[in-house]
Amino acid sequence: MIAKEMRITPRMDKLEALIRRLPELNPKYPEVVAEYKRRMAGYRGEKSVYFYLTMLPDKDYIIFHGLRLFDGQYYFQIDFLLLCANFAMVLEVKNVGGELSFEKEFNQTMCKRNGTEERVKNPVLQAKLQAKKLKVWLREHNCPEIPIHYFFVNSNEKTIIKAEPKND
Repeated sequence: MIAKEMRITPRMDKLEALIRRLPELNPKYPEVVAEYKRRMAGYRGEKSVYFYLTMLPDKDYIIFHGLRLFDGQYYFQIDFLLLCANFAMVLEVKNVGGELSFEKEFNQTMCKRNGTEERVKNPVLQAKLQAKKLKVWLREHNCPEIPIHYFFVNSNEKTIIKAEPKND
């Protein structure tokens, strides 16, 4: 069952409206367009994962998209949360093209695309942190303790993912 539908965020709607109204010569225009494109790429990636999640049996799974929870001090956001009778699963979805390399020694993630390489946030660690925060949130809201699993999902099928040996 889809408990929280997938929707374009209000932020994306505002960026789209701003692009329509802002003159192209405005110095902020390229920044606004870049943010909008980044967010839309993420949305398209999440939408492709959502397609497969909707194939899960309704009676066995509850699916939340874009769940935003308050931990008492800060908000944290989970791309997808799947709940079933035996566990919860946090999915951190990225739509990254090029090549992703996970380095164990310095716990870094590097992304190579279009001839450049940059360090990016480690999506596996993001998912792990969200799972930990969810566990605390559930405990604070008197929910029964269940196993919480987490995964990073890259929705871009052309991406090459590399990890050093023994890098779990």
